[in-house]
Amino acid sequence: MKNFTKLFISTALCLAFFSYHSYSLQIGVNIGLSTPNNELNNIYNSSSIQNVGNFVRQGTKLGYHVGIRGRLNLSDNLMFVGGIAYHKFPQTSISIFNPSSPNDTITLSVTENVIPITAGVNYYIIKQFIGLYGVGELSYNYISSSVDAQYGSIPVQLSKSPTDSRIGFGIGAGMDLDVKLVTLNLEAKYNMINLIGQKAGEQSKAFVSVALGVFF
Repeated sequence: MKNFTKLFISTALCLAFFSYHSYSLQIGVNIGLSTPNNELNNIYNSSSIQNVGNFVRQGTKLGYHVGIRGRLNLSDNLMFVGGIAYHKFPQTSISIFNPSSPNDTITLSVTENVIPITAGVNYYIIKQFIGLYGVGELSYNYISSSVDAQYGSIPVQLSKSPTDSRIGFGIGAGMDLDVKLVTLNLEAKYNMINLIGQKAGEQSKAFVSVALGVFF
């Protein structure tokens, strides 16, 4: 988590520096769901989507993210995009409790953490009050697993595996809503995080991210 904090702050400072020198640069933050490829049918189905509250609750149990992004105009319909995010994928959990004192329950969980640093382009089909675009990008991904414990409302990280790095890509589509002071954004993307650099026997890892964001 300390490495992510350093990367996050460094990225924010770089974007702020370029923003100072370029009025065409937008800086934004986003949050959303990150769903492993093999769990898509369990989240993105008609019964889940019809109930927004349940959709969000079930989705965050499988994965979520927060990030910071920058966008720079290259032409009327092309933007350079880049940023950094933190994706967390809870995988398994077990609860340990004292029958005589239920309030002393301790929950142990194994979590996969992915920190992608991305760079790519947005190509706009429409760019007016509403903007519609396709996105393609390359990513450099830091991947690790951790064992976390929660005693009551207090979370504690017990251990963390060594961090691996892999090269991947993301493709998807998004929509902007320009409300003058800020630009609201919705983006869905398929992310392959270990296209290059896999070890022998390592399975391909992919997930779909759906993010709500705001650009300034």
